[in-house]
Amino acid sequence: MALAGAVLLSLSSLGFETGQEFVDARFPIIAWMLFLGLSMPFVAVWVWDRRYWSSYLDLFDFSWSIVVRYTAAWLFVGLFWLVVFLSDALLSLVSIDWIGDLIDIDPVPYLLVGAVFGLALRVVWEMRDYLSPYMLLHLLRLLLPPLLVVMVIFVLALPMSDPNTLFAGLSPAGTMMAVALGGISLVSVALDKSDADAVKARWMQWAVRGVALLLPVLAGLAIWGVWLRVAQYGWTPDRLAAMGAAVIITAYALLYFVSVLRGGAWMARIRSGNIIMAGVVLGLCVLWLIPVFSAEAISSRSQAARYMDGKVTAKEAAIWEMAHDWGKPGTRALERLAALPADEHADLHRALALAAKSDNRYSFGERLGDPDWDNLRARLIASIRMVPADKVLNPDVVATLPDFRLKDWVNACERETEPGCVLLQDNFNTRTEHPEGVLFLPSTGGDYEALSVWIDDEGDFVVGGYLVDKARGGKVRLKPADVQRVLDGDFRVAPSSHNALWLGDRELNPEN
Repeated sequence: MALAGAVLLSLSSLGFETGQEFVDARFPIIAWMLFLGLSMPFVAVWVWDRRYWSSYLDLFDFSWSIVVRYTAAWLFVGLFWLVVFLSDALLSLVSIDWIGDLIDIDPVPYLLVGAVFGLALRVVWEMRDYLSPYMLLHLLRLLLPPLLVVMVIFVLALPMSDPNTLFAGLSPAGTMMAVALGGISLVSVALDKSDADAVKARWMQWAVRGVALLLPVLAGLAIWGVWLRVAQYGWTPDRLAAMGAAVIITAYALLYFVSVLRGGAWMARIRSGNIIMAGVVLGLCVLWLIPVFSAEAISSRSQAARYMDGKVTAKEAAIWEMAHDWGKPGTRALERLAALPADEHADLHRALALAAKSDNRYSFGERLGDPDWDNLRARLIASIRMVPADKVLNPDVVATLPDFRLKDWVNACERETEPGCVLLQDNFNTRTEHPEGVLFLPSTGGDYEALSVWIDDEGDFVVGGYLVDKARGGKVRLKPADVQRVLDGDFRVAPSSHNALWLGDRELNPEN
């Protein structure tokens, strides 16, 4: 199964340029984990007895044993880290920090989790005769009656509900799917591995029937809710995954509904159907991972077509997602959009250019929503007065400023204040050739604040902290006349009035 999972994961990764993009896509990893998790009980039963690989009785026991053992092992991992952190806190009281230093090394936490988890699984395996899933299963059965009450209240309240509120987004559909999935799981738990092990009390059996009969209502509403979003906004990997989950849950719900309505051996029919549905889900996981089906390709085609059909504007189209989240299919879709005439699709080409420059979705939305953003750098450079006057701010250097700082500085520098923003550049640090300086910005109350700035080795404009007035405490506050003196050249850059302690090339200042 490890080999099969590795092959499927490798095939799925071919649709992305980098490993990080692939991991960020999330759903291939989820499909891979589901594939391994659902297939493991079948393989375990087949290895144990190849004649009865589809025996529901054995599959039920193996599946819940895996759940309980893994849960116990992860609980032990959590307790292990609690002991580690408490031990580190205790030893730090006597100035011993070696535990914290050790876990700060990048690979160490991962190695510890793997080792401790493996050790816990080994101990759980050795104690398998004492760790039974049946206590958990019998406790879960007790949740069926209250779940039935909630489902009945929900269904009775449906006719009086506002559809606009009920289907306001994916979240309500997700809630209904989660409840339906909980109901499906509890029905399977209540029916156990055979009629002899299933719930015996008649009222509990009626509770199982009630939940099974109400499941199609929740599942159908979930599909409808997802479809409304798809019809309104088109396909995305999230909506494809949501629709796939809704369809699977609906299939389970209809299986349980029909089995109960037919009466007779309805418990046995549900158990047989569970095996078939597990195979269907496995197949869908494989389909999601192989190149034949690509959620990113379907989504990219859908979103590109919505723009070309005039259903959305460039601002509303999923440009950033295609550029950063949807791998190679997204890149190909953007290439098709970029081929559209620039004179007829100026907003689209601006969005494409901004998407290439924006590292996150929020930044892209902010830039796209501000028609003046393209001019912000030029406006900032034009509004800052340089000292010496022959110095010039490079637009590429200013481009590295975060969006929020760029906006704040433009707003501050374009105020009707004199002498405005002033940037003094000089050789403040004799041990480096990179330009350094002090930026004087208008602040509240007519005063000025001063920030240290410099250009780093990569050519980025780095903003340091506010200059501090050590005598008075707090930030340095300057009057406009003080900044005007800088503009007039009435200043000097000289060594500090304090001596420092030098140990070889190391400078130690008692005040720092």
